[in-house]
Amino acid sequence: MKKFIFIISFFSFLFSEEITTLNISKKSLNVLHSFDIEDNFLMDKDTQDIYNSYTKSKKRYLLNVLENGYSYIPLIRKEIKKANFPENLVFVAMAESHFTSDAISNKKAVGLWQFMPETAKRLNLKMDTYIDERQDPIKSTIAAITYLSYLKKQLHKWYLAIMAYNCGEARIIEAITRAKLDKYCETHKCHSKEILEYRHMISQYTHKQAKFKTLWKVYKKANKLYPDDISLMDLLKFQDKLDRQYLPKETRRYIRKIVAMSFLINSDDFIQYQNQYLLNSGNTSDLVRVDVPTGTSLEYIAKTLNIDYQFLRLHNMHLKYGFTPPSEESYIYIPYDKLAEFKIAFNDKNISKKMIYSVKKGDTLRGIAKKFDISYKVIKDFNHLSSDRLHIKQKLIIPIKHTIKIKKTIVYKVQKGDNLFSISRKFHTTPDKIKKRNHLKNNIIYQKQTLVIPGYRTID
Repeated sequence: MKKFIFIISFFSFLFSEEITTLNISKKSLNVLHSFDIEDNFLMDKDTQDIYNSYTKSKKRYLLNVLENGYSYIPLIRKEIKKANFPENLVFVAMAESHFTSDAISNKKAVGLWQFMPETAKRLNLKMDTYIDERQDPIKSTIAAITYLSYLKKQLHKWYLAIMAYNCGEARIIEAITRAKLDKYCETHKCHSKEILEYRHMISQYTHKQAKFKTLWKVYKKANKLYPDDISLMDLLKFQDKLDRQYLPKETRRYIRKIVAMSFLINSDDFIQYQNQYLLNSGNTSDLVRVDVPTGTSLEYIAKTLNIDYQFLRLHNMHLKYGFTPPSEESYIYIPYDKLAEFKIAFNDKNISKKMIYSVKKGDTLRGIAKKFDISYKVIKDFNHLSSDRLHIKQKLIIPIKHTIKIKKTIVYKVQKGDNLFSISRKFHTTPDKIKKRNHLKNNIIYQKQTLVIPGYRTID
């Protein structure tokens, strides 16, 4: 109900207001100061244009983005507050993914915070056959805050850290270095041997003829030549006749977009109409983490708790196949109001578990089905296979109804009535394997004979 009231109120605000210029207010200045941006940025025309587009032609777009963030904004704000960072950093996620946990860019960046694989690995986000924690809303948020904290420490200003998040730390270092040399040249000789050498070193780096340490060396020199800070307006300034601007076009729009969204959602009119709900509410998320056993299916949880499966799947996109890894304890996110019901209704014994099997040379559907003691048709159905054909390294979802334990060997004393076939069934192996392990020439065995049973499985 709260969500409905907020959306109607905000919708009314957007369509009733006509904002054509940025209002110079204390809140606007507070937004700039939270990002360490100079006051004169209020005069940036491109930012004004983006701001005005949000209040006019892109009203429905912005509303949809905010709806996407209904579940995620509180948990992002909670982690930002815990780190004692500016609240407006929440708009970095808004600009990155529109608050969509399953967002994937054309460059293969993934999740709310759009991490590339290399960056995710550095930040200890797990990515394997079963899990991609870039799509975990909480873990990815903590990783993003860690990364932004590192960038802020290196670059000293939040707007530089935010832009580095988009285009990389090295590109920001390059932009500052070039801008400082240009500033220095406004009052000094620009064609001195020293300056020409520095520009040559930068050119070598940008053409991949030198490593980052070369750029870093010039950066240190430029800071000594021009010790004053470079403003955001300076870095965004368009340079005529240059193909490589200080910053990429995408990054220039990126920082303006984040500032424009911050201006709008921190404005007096917006705060009045949002009913103190979405961004100025408490930090309680509608999602809560619960630990579950290996191979737990989201379908089972959805059915047990009477939750829409698509809703549950959307908020657990870190699980690639809709179930937790079969080899380790894991977790899922459920609606907070289902927590008490989960604790009462959850029954580990009835969980339908699953795992991923990678097809090997010589495998057949029937052979794989026999290995896991299930019907080969079940495997076909689970994987939507139209034929029995398989290819090497193909990934198959295998439903497992029980926990399988593997042991190497066991010594078994033959009982009255035993035969090789009955013994092999008991230990989930084959008569031939028992014969081979015990060097038997035929199927004849006798009572109280000792047999070594090769690697066998017991099913609980």
